[in-house]
Amino acid sequence: MDQEKLYALLAREMAGELTEKEAAALEQLLQQYPDASYIREVFAQNWAPAGKVYTPMQVQLQLEKHQQRLQNLPDTTPYEETPAGGRRWLLYSGIAAGLLLLFALGGYWQYTQKAKLPPALSQLVTDKRMRSQVLLPDGSRVWLNAGSKLDYPQQFAAHQPREVTLEGEAFFMVTADAERPFRVHTKAFNVRVLGTSFNVRAYPQEDSAVASLVQGSVEVVLNDASSQVVSLKPNEKLTVPVHPATAVTTENTTTVNIPVVVYKTKLTTLRDSIIPETAWVQNKLAFKHMQLDRVVNMLEQWYGAEINFSDNRKKQLYFTGVFESESLEEVLNALETTLSFSWHKDAEGKIWID
Repeated sequence: MDQEKLYALLAREMAGELTEKEAAALEQLLQQYPDASYIREVFAQNWAPAGKVYTPMQVQLQLEKHQQRLQNLPDTTPYEETPAGGRRWLLYSGIAAGLLLLFALGGYWQYTQKAKLPPALSQLVTDKRMRSQVLLPDGSRVWLNAGSKLDYPQQFAAHQPREVTLEGEAFFMVTADAERPFRVHTKAFNVRVLGTSFNVRAYPQEDSAVASLVQGSVEVVLNDASSQVVSLKPNEKLTVPVHPATAVTTENTTTVNIPVVVYKTKLTTLRDSIIPETAWVQNKLAFKHMQLDRVVNMLEQWYGAEINFSDNRKKQLYFTGVFESESLEEVLNALETTLSFSWHKDAEGKIWID
């Protein structure tokens, strides 16, 4: 019943005889039947292609034939004896009949267009001090480190690569699928895999990004020089500068990208066979021979703190350590025992390394 009223009101609107009260009722019905808004827009904009079954010309011919039949009704028909308002209702009925046809066409057109849209995306975000994990639609599992963001489709398309986008750090255990390779996109590089487990660290505030392979095999495709593809074997990691070097020729003032200098090294272990690059998945904070400024970045993400340097020379110090349940103060105190730096909190609670 509501749909019949909707068709009638749309017909009155097209005939230019819609009252203010009817306009309000029409808007309310359009909220209940959103497809009608599409058809309404089609009429207003002189819609040009339709679906595969009917063309706009065929639709127009159908409308014209219907209206012609109404005009050619014999004088003896009971409808001729109705007042002028009744004849207008016949006009509205004719328009409504055309609307019914266009509703079918519009629904088909919207269906075909929706089929072409990319799959809807989901996003997992972790704040500082937080870590999370998610099971992807294909059964792959992802652990997301603090201060990170992962975009992934709600459903992976059949016979198409499985693609996700990462900002920050994540550990992947990918379900094997030869028909649908798995790809991780970051600003520094893309990782291509079939089925494997690996770690990707690509925080926007850091000057390099790292891909570490635990098992399986991956290819790292450098974004700024697509011809550079680096294959990794188990227990290897690749470090890529985030801002590659460029050369400028003075004669033509053209900029040329210099191939990115990358560093492929072996993964090493600390005590208890802990791999620093993946220790965070086990809620352990680990680093080996790492510069203090990078250690500080890890501490800021891990504990949600703000740490500053009063002496920038201290950034170049190197440290190794493994921590699990220690507080930030306990970690700093442990590093301070090397006698290479000291630290303190100011009146505002900010931490300074001296």
